[in-house]
Amino acid sequence: MKSVDLPSQHPIAVAVTTYTFAVHSLERQLIMIRTLVTALYMNSLLVVCLPIPVIAQDGPAPVLVTPAWLSNHLSDQYLVVLNVAQNKRDYRRGHIPGAQFLWVSSFAAANPELSFELQPVDNLDTLLEGLGISNASRIILCGVGGNVSATGRMYATLDYLGMADRTSILDGGFEAWKAAGYSVSRDTPPVSRGSFTPHLHTDAIVDGDYVKTKLHSGGFTIIDARAPQFYAGNGGGVPRAGHIPGAKNLFYSLLFDTTNRYLPDDSLRAKFAQAGIEPGNEIVTYCHVGQTASSVYVAAKQLGYRVHLYDGSFEDWSGRDDLPIELPAKKDSTK
Repeated sequence: MKSVDLPSQHPIAVAVTTYTFAVHSLERQLIMIRTLVTALYMNSLLVVCLPIPVIAQDGPAPVLVTPAWLSNHLSDQYLVVLNVAQNKRDYRRGHIPGAQFLWVSSFAAANPELSFELQPVDNLDTLLEGLGISNASRIILCGVGGNVSATGRMYATLDYLGMADRTSILDGGFEAWKAAGYSVSRDTPPVSRGSFTPHLHTDAIVDGDYVKTKLHSGGFTIIDARAPQFYAGNGGGVPRAGHIPGAKNLFYSLLFDTTNRYLPDDSLRAKFAQAGIEPGNEIVTYCHVGQTASSVYVAAKQLGYRVHLYDGSFEDWSGRDDLPIELPAKKDSTK
């Protein structure tokens, strides 16, 4: 068939041209819409996949920090400094600028059965949120007046709550801060309530039944942090004197220098070795009521041991007739 060239103004030619233009225009619009939809979809994926920013931190927080480190980080957005003390009087006299007061009995208190016991998780959750702590917080524990044990106990509590990787102890406490010449405040800073969700590390703090299952376990060491005379069964005001069978004695005060700083790592390792604690062993530590043993807990964490704190400690163990006691001259390990 022979093609026919119509004049450009012919009605049929005009109609064909208009139709072709409309089709091309519609195709261009469809391409633009498809491009826009694709871009929106990719952006939505990007938003979903991006991590939620918290606080910049290269790996787990160190167990111990120096006053110089704290001074350099004191204005960090997520930093929370807790002044750990048995009374508020010393806090009012002076503290690290911005520090919050943390009463020892708010996280370890007596109950009708035992002294200095772990508080219920709901209580601890409420306590931390009231101090302005959230899961993204970077926590510094500061002891006062050489009270290293209470600070260590709060560290173990935060480990139990899943926050050890975001918690450090100011080595030497408030006295080290003042000795370094840093500023001191008497102001009580305002607090914005935090939002905290515990992620429990339940075997950080254990009971007597747990310890009983480990009495004769290989690769496991029980450490008695009491003074040697109590380990030997002399005094202590307990129902039965002595120590947990097989326990090694490492008096907690041997882990510090005269300024209440932890000894250097090599010196700590030497103390552990002298007490007969094998490198790489799993550890459970106890004392009278679960306070001074917390210092051994911190030292063990510093050295990389897997460690547990026996909360009831010898107050609990010696009061249970179903549990064995060991004395230098007499062993009752058959129970």
